[in-house]
Amino acid sequence: MKKVFLLCTLLLLSSCGDKYVEPLVFGAVTWPGYEPAYIARELGFLKENQVHLAEFTNTTEVLRAFRNGKLHIAGLTLDEALGLRKDIPDLQIFLVADYSNGADVLMAGRDIKKLEQLKGKRIGVEKTALGAYFLSLILREARLSGKDIRVVSLPLDEQVKAYRSGLVDAVVTFGLSIGKLQREGADVLFDSSKIPGRIVDTLVVRASDAVAHEAHLHEFANAWFRGLSVIQHNPAYAHPFMAQREQVSQTEIASTLNGLLLLDRHDNFKQIAGNPPALLETSTEIQLTLIESGLGVGSDDLSRLFNPRFIEEHP
Repeated sequence: MKKVFLLCTLLLLSSCGDKYVEPLVFGAVTWPGYEPAYIARELGFLKENQVHLAEFTNTTEVLRAFRNGKLHIAGLTLDEALGLRKDIPDLQIFLVADYSNGADVLMAGRDIKKLEQLKGKRIGVEKTALGAYFLSLILREARLSGKDIRVVSLPLDEQVKAYRSGLVDAVVTFGLSIGKLQREGADVLFDSSKIPGRIVDTLVVRASDAVAHEAHLHEFANAWFRGLSVIQHNPAYAHPFMAQREQVSQTEIASTLNGLLLLDRHDNFKQIAGNPPALLETSTEIQLTLIESGLGVGSDDLSRLFNPRFIEEHP
C-alpha cells in the first residue's frame, strides 16, 4: 500500500509540474471570410480546450480586445493590421483569409449615380484603418479630396439605422449590411473589384503569443484549412450552416462569397512565405497610403510582418 501511495503521489506531482497553456482566443466580426474557423469547430476539427472563438459586432471592438490582450488571434484587414503595429510592434500576420473582390462596397441613395456626385455629401464610414483606406481609394477614383465630402463616423452595426433616418447619404460597408441597405433603397456605387488585391483579410498574432502557443496555432491553422476545404468543396453543407449562423439567407452568403477570393494553404505560401512575400508589395503601398491619410502606423520595416511557420503542414 505504501508503494502504491508513493507511486500515485509521484504521478500527481509530475502532472502538476506540466506547464499549463491557456486556450487560444480568436476574435473577429461576423464575416464569411472567417467562417472556416466556425465550420472547423462545428465538425470537431478544433478542440474547445485549444481554441475559443469570439464574435464582435464591429471592428473597433476587435481592435480594442486585441490591444487589451483579450485575444490571441484577431481577424483584421491588412490596413488595420498595419495601423495596429504602432501599438503592438511585434504583431505578425500568420495567415491570409481572403481578398475582397467586390465584397466591400460604397452604397448610396439612388439619386447618386456617379462617384463625382459624392461632392458635398455625408458619407458614413467606420472609424478604422479599413474605413479610411477604402474611402481614400474611392475619393481617388472620384477625383475628390477629403475636403469635398462630410465624413460621418459610424460603427458597422449603426450604419443601416443612420441611412434609414437620413443622417448619411452614402455608406462604406460590407457583409450583412449590404442586403439591409439595399432593402432601404441604397445601391452599390463602387466596390472592391475595381481595386483588386487592395483589401485583404488576415489573421494576426503577437510574436510572443506565436512562441507561447506554437502547438495550438499549428492546430488552429490546420483546422482552418480543413474548414475552408468544406466551404470550397461542399457548399451544400457550408452555405446553410453559414447562413443559419450569421442569420442571413443562403443567397446572401453565396453573393458575398462570390465577392471573395478565399486563400487555401498553397495560396498562403505564395502570399506570405516567398522571398520576398508577394503581400509585402501591397503592404508597403497600403502603409504609404495610410501615412498620406494622416493615420499612425508602426515601423517602416515590414521585414518581420509575416510569419509563415503556421501555414506549414503539422501533424
